[in-house]
Amino acid sequence: MDLYIQRHGKAGTSDHSDPGDGERHLTRQGREEIAEIGAWMRDQQMKFSMIASSPLPRAEETASIVARVLGAPHQVTSWDELAIGYPPAAVLGKIREIMHENRVLLVGHEPQLSSLISLLISNGHDCGIILKKGGIARIRFSGEPGRGELLWLLPPRLIRGLGGLKE
Repeated sequence: MDLYIQRHGKAGTSDHSDPGDGERHLTRQGREEIAEIGAWMRDQQMKFSMIASSPLPRAEETASIVARVLGAPHQVTSWDELAIGYPPAAVLGKIREIMHENRVLLVGHEPQLSSLISLLISNGHDCGIILKKGGIARIRFSGEPGRGELLWLLPPRLIRGLGGLKE
């Protein structure tokens, strides 16, 4: 299984003490950047058997833009476990349920996603990974999660500048 993990795009100003923080949407710039990243994914001929997103608007919008650009607008499903406040181990449980899938894209939030990547590749040791807004990581599993191989981790600025990089 190849698991792709993407952080949502740029959203309005964050204030985690504000109860409405979970309702923030992507900014115009965030939508444009995610569309460019989706176009790069299309150019790389990335296809996903499943796209799972946090139910928060900024992540759902990110997943929907990517799915639309890839020609699979109805492919997005919502996982509560990808929302802010869930531990990475909860996402790991969901991943175990879908290990039969070939390629899956997860869209969510920091710091959960960086912790999830560390859990997936090193059984939980902090790897010092930081996933930038719009950034993507690719992890390959030949067996059980926790023993995954980090194939790449790309910040959005690099993705948008690559254009021709093939998987």
